[in-house]
Amino acid sequence: MKQLGDFAANTYSQFGEDGLIFEILGRISSTFTVDLWCCEFGAWDGLYLSNTAKLIREKGYSAVLIEGDKKRLKDLERNFPQDNVIKICSFVTVEGATSVDNILSKTDIPIDFDFLSIDIDGMDYFILQSLISFKPKLICIEYNPTIPNSILFVQEPNEKIKQGSSAKAILELGRTKGYTAICATHCNILLLKNEYVSFFTSDLKSLEELIPKGNDMQVIFSGYDGTLLSNKMDISLGWHGSFELQKVQILPKYLRKYSGDYTRMQWILFRLFYLSRSDKKKLKDKLLNRIKKAIRSDS
Repeated sequence: MKQLGDFAANTYSQFGEDGLIFEILGRISSTFTVDLWCCEFGAWDGLYLSNTAKLIREKGYSAVLIEGDKKRLKDLERNFPQDNVIKICSFVTVEGATSVDNILSKTDIPIDFDFLSIDIDGMDYFILQSLISFKPKLICIEYNPTIPNSILFVQEPNEKIKQGSSAKAILELGRTKGYTAICATHCNILLLKNEYVSFFTSDLKSLEELIPKGNDMQVIFSGYDGTLLSNKMDISLGWHGSFELQKVQILPKYLRKYSGDYTRMQWILFRLFYLSRSDKKKLKDKLLNRIKKAIRSDS
């Protein structure tokens, strides 16, 4: 028997979400009435890496597509001119007039519409948290795939910060809102309302099984000499690529030595280095003057 993950396939999506969404909604519709409505924000032109385009084009879905960039919105309107696809120019926030609840409340989308895609590269956790009035059957939400499964991490609730949150944090939030994780792709988790989970009992897995690569931790630790060490040859920065560990050291090479073996000059240079990275300007200037005097007295 096929596992849910076997249905992963891309038409417009990036990591197989199209096939998974089709299969999940198909199983639900075999018993329950689906309303054929979906929503996606950060929709771009409606096609690029879209999780809703296939539903709209192949299943006749009505949709609310939200895009904050005016130029992209024009492309979105061109790609989906039909009236049953509502195009809205807005950025989504966690509260106020541009919250998901408030934006959707001004449309005809049902309270328990079929599918919601959350992918805003940072505040995804807080957008899901802010969703109160609307309760979509299926949610696709982005997580940061560089964070190990064991880590509960939620970025600061600041729209200017784009760090993302861990899969563990997303799953725990989903549980509090009545959702169960039934599948995951490279950086997205599919959350299903608990009332439909009976269709997927054979697919229910632990987080470790859902995201096997999340068990392969990248650990950074320090040697006694201040050298950053790792269990990996390269340090992954996710979307920024990988770098050799030697290129992300904090201490300069001449200070990577056990502090008990420092010479007087190395101690002076270390303190100067330390203070140069702090905001204590007056203390730094005072110490710098002392260092200059010490150097002159040695010469």
